[in-house]
Amino acid sequence: MASINFNLIGSSTQSYDQKDHPGDNVLNVNVNVGAVGTKTVNITNVDDLPDPITMNQTVALGLLSTQNINIGENADIILNGLAGVTVGNTFNYNLSDGSSLTMSPAFINVGLGNTINVDMGATGTSTFTYDAGGINLELSGLPNLTNISAGDQIIVAGATSGEYVNGDLIFKNDLGFTVGRFNAEGLDPTKVVFNGGSMTYACYLKGTHIATPEGEVLVETLKAGDKVLTASGGVATVKWLGHRRLYKNRIPAKDAVRAFPILFKKDSIANNVPHRDLTLSPGHHVSFDGTLVPAMMLVNGQTIVQQFNTKVFEYFHVELEQFDIMLAEGVPAESYVDTGNRSMFQNAAEVAMNPDFGPAEGRPEVEGIKVVQQGPVVEAIRKQLLARAEAMTGAVRTKDAALCIEVNGTIVHSTPEFSKEGVYRFQLPANASDVRILSRSAAVRDVTPLARRDVRQIGVGLSAIAVSTADGRHEISLTNAALTGLNATQDVKGTTMRWTNGAAVIPAALLNTSGAATLELTVLRTYSYWVDAQAQKSVHAA
Repeated sequence: MASINFNLIGSSTQSYDQKDHPGDNVLNVNVNVGAVGTKTVNITNVDDLPDPITMNQTVALGLLSTQNINIGENADIILNGLAGVTVGNTFNYNLSDGSSLTMSPAFINVGLGNTINVDMGATGTSTFTYDAGGINLELSGLPNLTNISAGDQIIVAGATSGEYVNGDLIFKNDLGFTVGRFNAEGLDPTKVVFNGGSMTYACYLKGTHIATPEGEVLVETLKAGDKVLTASGGVATVKWLGHRRLYKNRIPAKDAVRAFPILFKKDSIANNVPHRDLTLSPGHHVSFDGTLVPAMMLVNGQTIVQQFNTKVFEYFHVELEQFDIMLAEGVPAESYVDTGNRSMFQNAAEVAMNPDFGPAEGRPEVEGIKVVQQGPVVEAIRKQLLARAEAMTGAVRTKDAALCIEVNGTIVHSTPEFSKEGVYRFQLPANASDVRILSRSAAVRDVTPLARRDVRQIGVGLSAIAVSTADGRHEISLTNAALTGLNATQDVKGTTMRWTNGAAVIPAALLNTSGAATLELTVLRTYSYWVDAQAQKSVHAA
């Protein structure tokens, strides 16, 4: 547990980063007797740690004091308690891109004559969650929400509906009681989108365009009863719009492939398909003449890429009265199917997030529509997409690994003599530093027609490393813990092999040389690699 104490009259600032107290996510902010003035706490999360910080605030006999809580990028704060507050205090909570703030029931009752301001941040997207514990609150002053911008989200626990009236955001439960009310003057009412107990400000949000009889509309603006066009030329009715917001720093590594968005660049499928860049969730199925293929099985690293560095993203899924194929940026893609995963959406029966990143299963049988995740049909589709990627980007696939090493800051190529197939020898200078094994590399799934989920970055597959000096020859075990930049060992027909990641390192201590020596690398396998157009020009120029 960490504590920040303010004891003096006047303004002062203190800082706290979540990594300062690993494994302890409770922060107490105390303004002690007589410590009037403005007190500022800057909270950061520079290492993108996944757990929220629970914060308790205390003002001892506070009068006319101001607390500024600046919540940095990707920080997640739960306000759990506010004690000792009397009259005339101001509490400012300033959010940043990707940050979130939750007011829990223990925090809500702040007393009369005090002001709470929540600044959603002028840029980026942030989330404010308000949980009054089901109490119908009558506060002397409403919390003020400012700087609400595109993509920001307000979530009120227990609310089932919302409205924007005379500058106030009002959330009610299914009994009609107000469970959250905020002063949010200056919003454009046409851009305030309610879904149950959540509100998203949708203007300028870079959402997906869905085809409707009246033209394309942003997916986040759809609502029950709206009409959309189907890929077959028909018209379908929207039943429900689900949405969920995800944060990079809260996604476990094991779920990354099934969570982060897939970008289909303009024209990546065919001419003008999609007609704008299209982003889908990995498990969302795209239709190819009635064959539905998950987006994650179509990634090629060039024109269809997975965006693992996206810090905050929000998925919208459209449920129709009957399952069908819609048009998203001109791409035929499936409508939502309820397979027991509805609870993963923030606007499900209760406002909660319980992510289920797996691809949907059990779609209804529809004549002419078949779900396929691998096999000859998917391989044929991937071949077409790979060829199109080459034509669009000028990149080519090659089996030349361009293997070399770097030692003492100099690139060294292998000698032309081979004692046997796959053995490469490199001359090392006296007093050699760490050796970097350099080669082209590729994500396994990006360059093959086979449908793979393997995102390992692989260079060359080594089966042996040896060093020869005037005193003899010694081998370096592939399993030596000092080696870096290699993937896990695997058995290849009885031979132990490790793929490099394209930049493996052999520490100088393992070389164990002082004079000139020869490094011997036995390469059991290579792969296919993308070479971009600029790299090809450089090779030709050389």
